[in-house]
Amino acid sequence: MMEREDMVALGEKTLDAVIAHPPKDARSVLIRVTSGTSGNPPLVLATGYAPEAPADMAGSEGLGRVVSCMGSLFARLANALIVSRVPARNVMQVLPLDPQDLTPELPKIFREYQPEIIYGFCSYIARVARYMTPDAAKNVRSLMFSGEGVNDVFDRLFSEQFPNAARTEFYMANDAGGYIGKRMCRYLPRNHFHPPPGVVVAIDAPEDGIGDILVSKSIFRSLRVDRYRIGDIGRLIEQPCPCGEKVTLELFGRKGIDYIKLAGAILRREEFDRVVALFPDVVDDYRVEARQVVEGGRPKGQVILRIYHRKGSLGRDALREFCEKFARELFLTPTKTLADLSEEGIFKPLQVELSEHPFAEGHKDVKLVLRA
Repeated sequence: MMEREDMVALGEKTLDAVIAHPPKDARSVLIRVTSGTSGNPPLVLATGYAPEAPADMAGSEGLGRVVSCMGSLFARLANALIVSRVPARNVMQVLPLDPQDLTPELPKIFREYQPEIIYGFCSYIARVARYMTPDAAKNVRSLMFSGEGVNDVFDRLFSEQFPNAARTEFYMANDAGGYIGKRMCRYLPRNHFHPPPGVVVAIDAPEDGIGDILVSKSIFRSLRVDRYRIGDIGRLIEQPCPCGEKVTLELFGRKGIDYIKLAGAILRREEFDRVVALFPDVVDDYRVEARQVVEGGRPKGQVILRIYHRKGSLGRDALREFCEKFARELFLTPTKTLADLSEEGIFKPLQVELSEHPFAEGHKDVKLVLRA
């Protein structure tokens, strides 16, 4: 069984292999970097990718015009390079959108470009969709989601805005070399995925079938991961799917709920702990509930902070001041706080509620919860 430190060592081996034997085509190798979320050190891996990836994106219809809605420059570049390796007879184009590209000129670009495929984070796609006219949206034939779960809010939104688009959801993990599962089969409910050929998924020490997800797969050339504890919780449904696939993985989320991906941002427990520590005279304990809501026809993230103050209730003015300071301190992206994202309309303003009693302790110290 492999843990995080084993993956760090394996990552060094993949980089050594690239340096010792460089590929003939640099586009055939991806350098994946994790951010070191939840206190872990960054991890760097050299990996290949499935040669059929560009054709999979184009689909059976041979679609050719892609809009990439990924956050980082690295991810946008990787998608553009993968698309560029499609066979010459099936030329594809990609428009990799930076968040700074969301300007009043974008609707005109979409009318001229006529995108057929949109790929990326669902919250980012929802923002981009606001710049697309109904005629341009009807031309989209495929929506592909990666990096965030598609909840009920997004499901309804995309059904209305892209009536002609088939939807595919990918379960990915950079530290495991990328692709782990795909939700495309019409029989799969939300958060269920079929692993692709070459990927073996197991569950460690399951209770009622639920436990740590272990992944085995090829990473780079002859290097493999073997039963890597990826950090997510899930369950295997081993009865055959009506589509013919023999294995289905049900994903429950991150072990311990250390972080939550929401509206293109990341809510990290360690960041909440840091900010809570700035207010020792106000907060003795806390819990956070996060959810996706619709306001004015637009999906937004919402954060509800529940605090316990053993000295009793706070005055209205003191509570309002605390709420404003907390939102200005809490970073949800590397450069933006909750207050910043609220001003931009991506999140609702922070909501703080007082608890009259200490929070009950369960068998896990869970501070963050994602609600439907």
